[in-house]
Amino acid sequence: SKKFEGLTDKVEPWYGTAYSIEKVSPSTIQAWMSSAPNENLHLPAPNVFIPTDLSIKNAQEKIKLPVSLRKSSYSKLWYKPDTVFFTPKACVKINFDCPHAINSPETEVLTDLFTRLLMDYLNEYVGLSSLLIPSFVFHASAYCARVAGLRYHVRCTDSGFQVTLVGYNHKLRILLENIVDKIAKFEVKPDRFSVIK
Repeated sequence: SKKFEGLTDKVEPWYGTAYSIEKVSPSTIQAWMSSAPNENLHLPAPNVFIPTDLSIKNAQEKIKLPVSLRKSSYSKLWYKPDTVFFTPKACVKINFDCPHAINSPETEVLTDLFTRLLMDYLNEYVGLSSLLIPSFVFHASAYCARVAGLRYHVRCTDSGFQVTLVGYNHKLRILLENIVDKIAKFEVKPDRFSVIK
């Protein structure tokens, strides 16, 4: 730094960096010890998304195609275990089928616009501005999920839109619940609409 130019008396041999060594004065040590703790410097809250169960679920048989576990008038649940890599990870895909999503070119454009606005809305909460995990502030949750190896994405499909979650299966459900909650409360912000359109 130019601030210390002329104040150094040694040169580091490999990179030629100028430096000096000096003892810390007792008054400086005393000032450090007597200063009040800084509220802004603290450890983050525990990350609820870090998996603690990395066990592999035993597949009874090698299943080549997904198996239907449940079917109702409003949902279908399919399952296929990982019989190749045997990792404690999962990929969850949820299709939100909207009957009018592809009725016309206009509805297709509106569905695409909705999907991009939704992903933008979810991405808005990936920041670090608040790490209040006990209150499940979504942006803190999404950041912590990303740090713990969980990812999500929203994309447009032929029949509506799809939410995909990938990562360690042990805590994936917590992220899924957060995302579904945010989707249920989603409102388009005019300023973001102006940017995305």
